[in-house]
Amino acid sequence: MPAICGSYARGKVMRLTRLDECGTPVPGPTGTLVTKGFVSVGMTPNYQDPEEITQPDANGDLCIDDQGRPALRWVDLSMVFCNIDPEAINIITGNPLVVNDATTPSSVGWRLDSDLTGTANFALEVWSGKTGQSCGTGGLEYGYWLWPFVVQARIGEATIANAALTLTLTARTSTGSGWGVGPYDVVKSAVTPFAEGPLETAIGASVHQHFEVTTVTPPTPACGAVALAS
Repeated sequence: MPAICGSYARGKVMRLTRLDECGTPVPGPTGTLVTKGFVSVGMTPNYQDPEEITQPDANGDLCIDDQGRPALRWVDLSMVFCNIDPEAINIITGNPLVVNDATTPSSVGWRLDSDLTGTANFALEVWSGKTGQSCGTGGLEYGYWLWPFVVQARIGEATIANAALTLTLTARTSTGSGWGVGPYDVVKSAVTPFAEGPLETAIGASVHQHFEVTTVTPPTPACGAVALAS
């Protein structure tokens, strides 16, 4: 069948979505956050090596030489941030926010709490740019990356010095996602009138990562989380 191929460069924006223990989006006043204040998102699939069964014969030659298939356990994620948004840290790790005493309080920081670290579940979406393209009838194309069920996040090492401060967070994906087709319009119909909508097919329970080309414009970044409608 025909395919859409391309070369991709640069990360445009990242979106975080709060999930419950079943990997389902949680509607609420601070359910989602969009930021461009990240340096990189690294992804490393973690596999269990296949089991091997070998048996030499009486002459020392292999009589049986069989190998199973590798099992994908999860995808390890590493997110490096250059713009520190306290509410992003809260969504990713579960660590509590620090707020000020304004009439409408603002989130001004977070605390690293041993009872809450790693308790949050979230979905991660990233849009990457596509190189060497011109606008077509459907608009510019982007790479759309989705990790639908991310768990066990940790805050990593950071250094305060005469240099830029970046903060690294690590996490891993999980099976059993309740993302479905998602709560957002992320793909556009390939035919007129190019209507926007959610994923064409639901994320299955064994899916750790999703990628596709989309012509839907990435969401607009902002400081702080915003409401996720039910």
